[in-house]
Amino acid sequence: MGSHHCKKPSNVSFFSILDSFLSQYGEVVWKSPDVSWTRDDLEKYDQIIFGMLPPTSLSANKLYGALHVLGLMFDSPKLKLVVDSPQVWQYKNSIAASVKNPSILFGNFYAKREGYQKVLKNPAIVEKAVAHMLVSEWPTIIYPSLPWNSDEKISSILGFGTKNKVVGLNFDSLYIEPESPRIGRKDYWSVENIKSSWIDTLNKSTVFPKEPTKLGRKTDDNYALETIRSGIGLILPPQERNSTTWWNYRIIQALNTSTPIATYWQDTKNFSDSWSLLPYQIEDMSPAQRQQLASTQRGVYLEALPSNKELQDEIEKILIVSTLERI
Repeated sequence: MGSHHCKKPSNVSFFSILDSFLSQYGEVVWKSPDVSWTRDDLEKYDQIIFGMLPPTSLSANKLYGALHVLGLMFDSPKLKLVVDSPQVWQYKNSIAASVKNPSILFGNFYAKREGYQKVLKNPAIVEKAVAHMLVSEWPTIIYPSLPWNSDEKISSILGFGTKNKVVGLNFDSLYIEPESPRIGRKDYWSVENIKSSWIDTLNKSTVFPKEPTKLGRKTDDNYALETIRSGIGLILPPQERNSTTWWNYRIIQALNTSTPIATYWQDTKNFSDSWSLLPYQIEDMSPAQRQQLASTQRGVYLEALPSNKELQDEIEKILIVSTLERI
């Protein structure tokens, strides 16, 4: 539904990592969905990996072509959904609103989106997809997992599909290759999503300044990496409304640079003490203690991740077993 689902982005995302892993099994073709496609156009593919965003989201700039694909293939065993929105709590409200009143997806607000004029002339394109959301069995739903989250919890937050169809995947073990610890870090925090309301709360208990890992659209993963590598730690806020922590490539970057991570301790408190420290506690540490903390966090995290063989088995289960179940 978003541009990053249609063309491989320059920055790393869960969707692009999934692409790299699936490439072991066959050719992966990135496509921008089109309202002119037919079911026959889609049936020529062995699998359809569909990037799902909240329909009313600003990021869903490929909405109409994507809804057309949903309408055509919702009941197909080939269809697999991937949910990777940075605000996962929005799915429930957005889908509910779309189902209740599909006309909200035709508002003038969306007039510049590709396919808008075509769906105005043929609203059945959208209505068919929305009808499936209301009455049909949802296909397999893939999401980027973290060791302290569970399929049941994420299913509850998403608010659509059934928990036995929600599957978490984490490929981080394939990308964690720590470099030598850096000496002479500066006293500041690198922060993902610095505008988060949770950060405003942290400001009351922390002393060191905070630097965003992203400054506008022109900054990239390399900028974020250097920001993380040079500071005392990475702050990873939960999603808005404190719904949950969500996977982010910055975790890999922090673990690879021996940078401690402070995140939503209510999520991580039952996972590991090393992942449950508050930012002010990390500020009070010496540089050597922070390095030791980063090493401990990395070890605990890696130990909780699936092996390459387990990932392969899970992918094959998704591609083969779940397909057979829907035939």
